[in-house]
Formats: sequence, structure tokens, C-alpha cells
Amino acid sequence: MNLSVLHISDLHRDPANPVRNDVLLDSLENDKRHYAAEETPVVRSPDLIIISGDIIQGIKPETQDPDARLREQYHEALDFLAMLTDRFVGGDRNRVIVVPGNHDVSTYHFEKSLRRVDILPDRKKDLVTQLFQPGSRLRWSWSDFELYEIADHTLYTQRLAAFADFYAEFYKGARTYDLDPAKQIDIFDFPEFGLTIAGFSSCYNNDIFNTQGAIHPSCIAFTGTRMRDPSLQNRLRIAVWHHNAEGLPGHSDFMDPDFLQNLIDRGFSLGFHGHQHRPQFLDTRFRHGIDRKIKVISAGTLGKGTSFQHRRAYNVVELDTENRTGRLHVREMQNDNLNLPIWGRCALPPNTSAYYDFEFDPPPEPERHFNVNTEALIEAQRFHDSGNYRKAADLLIPVAPSDALARPLLLDCLVRLKDTRVLIANFDPPASNDEAIHTMDALWAEGRHDRLRELLRIPLIAKSSDPSVIEIREKYTARLTK
Repeated sequence: MNLSVLHISDLHRDPANPVRNDVLLDSLENDKRHYAAEETPVVRSPDLIIISGDIIQGIKPETQDPDARLREQYHEALDFLAMLTDRFVGGDRNRVIVVPGNHDVSTYHFEKSLRRVDILPDRKKDLVTQLFQPGSRLRWSWSDFELYEIADHTLYTQRLAAFADFYAEFYKGARTYDLDPAKQIDIFDFPEFGLTIAGFSSCYNNDIFNTQGAIHPSCIAFTGTRMRDPSLQNRLRIAVWHHNAEGLPGHSDFMDPDFLQNLIDRGFSLGFHGHQHRPQFLDTRFRHGIDRKIKVISAGTLGKGTSFQHRRAYNVVELDTENRTGRLHVREMQNDNLNLPIWGRCALPPNTSAYYDFEFDPPPEPERHFNVNTEALIEAQRFHDSGNYRKAADLLIPVAPSDALARPLLLDCLVRLKDTRVLIANFDPPASNDEAIHTMDALWAEGRHDRLRELLRIPLIAKSSDPSVIEIREKYTARLTK
């Protein structure tokens, strides 16, 4: 095995948590001594760390001074993850992949974004139809038997603002987290291991009244485009998210399993998630033609008190990226003292051995139809990744009209540069939801209100059901009618 991944999930960090940071970290280090030196077979010490969501416990809607309470919990998490990174991967924070979970979604900011909707008899049918539409702004509360609408979408996006601040602080500004759900995706590339990891947010439209997990379609599309980058060819593709893709009858807090089909279709071989507080291994086959599978591994909860049936647990996953084989080691809490955990080996049912061996699919065959723009794209991506957006844009502008891979990268560069004039020149008329949003913003900033009125009438914008497009469309429609 040439690679080992420490997979932990559901930390639920909170200063009030019964297990302290120093105690939890010491228990993990002590367990590494067992599995890396004393047990048979010996397990490779971790090279990477995956943390699949629920970084903090979260706050209740009635919490006093909610922002301060969130900062306290994330400070607790930051302290723990900084020490974990130092002691397990030599302090290299780029070797730690973090995604948010539903407990990272602020219920306080969600409830503040709502307003109650009167259910008039002549509107019942229409409201029910709207309630169950994808991306609906309506929410039904069973606790008080009321219908609500997300009235302040900007405040609604603040549900993950505290997580975004934590994310930027953990990566020391080298990585940031966008509050636009269409951009809640981060790519971690490890050429030394021959793999690329995509970290998704499965909290799109997720809140306490809509508990289903979901990933914004634009994030999946962006990942597919990014993975076709020539520099990432032949990489093993791993996805990380929070919610499980199947659930018990009567539950609604899991994702549509079709998400896994989309991952397979884009060449992903492995997936890591949490949420369900129990270890699991799934083998899912592609249903739409080609013979591919994805192997999905779930970790138990690391930091929250659980029932006796599902003790605290975490995973160490060894991978042989050349021979496409892996070995899953589930490490489960052996004692009953939540304040002083002791970890040990655990068989993953129905398997009876202390580890589970598996095989995984190779990455897709490299695309062979690269054109003359390939060199420019690779160089532009390097400039983009280093923060030199102007040089990247200069390389991309000549090739963007004829190359679909160049367009989203150029758009991102121009948005970061706030170059509205050049953005309009290259993306009006827009060809995607992201292009539509930023082109509308740019036209308003440049004072081109007549053209903005025309743009609001094109089908891509006027008929869009995407919540982000709807928000911007309504904002500028209101401004232009004043």
C-alpha cells in the first residue's frame, strides 16, 4: 500500500463536549501506536486526513449571541484540527480535506431568514406544488404546523458563514469557502500519490425544515469539467461529502442516490462520507451503460456520545493506487467512558476479520482529442491556482470562444478581478447559470441598464428555476422598475 487515509467524521466539537481536545487527540495518537507498530497486520501511518462534516455541534435557534457561540465551537474545532494536522501529517494543512455537514448549518440564521405564509384556501394547491419543487424557498414546519418562506435569501446563505470563516482560517487563507452554493466545491490534487480529491458540500438547501442532503448541480458540473483538465489525467478520483446516500424508511435526511450515479459517470472510484454515525461499505454499480462502480466508505462519529449499538468509530483506509486495491480498518471505541476513549479493531459486518479488503476501478481513459489550446489551458490553470488571475485571463480570452473548458475558468478569473467590462465582452449573452448571474451583476455595475432589461427576458434567466438565478433576477427586476 502506497497511501493511507485517516477518515474521521462528525466531530461535533463544542467547549461543552464531554471529551476534551487534548484527550481525544492523545487517544488517536495512542491508537496509531497500536495499529502502526503493534498489531498484525501493521497499518501504514496516515498520509492524508479526510474530515467528512459536522465539524461542530451547532446552535439552537434561540441561542443568545449566536455568532459568538458559533465562533467558540469553531475555535474548539480549529484547535483540535491544527494539533491533529501537526501530529499526523507533519503540519501540512493541504493534506487535510474538510467538508461541512448539517450541524455546520446555522439554525439561527436559517430561522431569521423566514417569514410565515398564510395558507389561503384558493392557494393551497399552488403552495403544495411550490413546496415540493427542487430548490423551493417554501418550508413546512411540523413542530408548529406552519408554512414558511425564505424571505431573506442573503441571510439564508449565511447559514454556512461561520464554517466559511473557519475554513479560511484553517487553511490560512490558501483556500476559501464561497457562500454561493453553486461554488461550494474544492479540489485537492496530490500528484505524488496519483489522485485528486473533490470536497463537496451536501448542504445545498439543507436546514432543519428541509433535512435532505443535496449537492448543487453546478458543483458536479464544475468537477466534471475540472477533471477533464489535461493536468489531472490518469489521477484516481475520490469524492468527499457528508450525507449518506440511502436511509431508513421514514427518514428524509439522506441524499438522492442518483448522486452516486453522477460520480461514477464522471470517473470517480471512491467516496467518503459520514452523517449516519456508523461505519459502512457500499459497492454501487453504474446503471447507465458502461461497466463502472464506486466504492463508498462511511465513518462513524468521532466526537459525539452515541448509543451502545453504534459506538464512536473512525477509519484508516490503505490504498494501493497502482494495483487498485484497498484495505479498510474500522477503529471503534472499546470502553464505555466517553471522557477517556480507548480505540481498537472492529470487524465490519458481515465481514468477520479485523479489516476489509476491496478493489476499486481505475480512472477513466485519458481523453485523446486535446486541441491546440491544451498548453494554454494548463498554463492558465497554473496562474489561476497561484492567484495570478490577470495572466490566466489573458491566456484564456483567445481560446474561451472555442473551448468549453476555458469558459468557467475565465469567468472565475474575471469575477475575482472584478473586471466587469471584460466579463461583459466575453460572456454576454451568457450560456450557463453562473455566466448569467455574473453578467447581470456586471451590466448593473457598468450602468448598462437597457441591456440588463433585455437580458432579464432571455429564457435562460426568465425561466430559470435555479435559486441563485431567481434571487439575482428578482433583485434587478425590482431595481429597474423603481
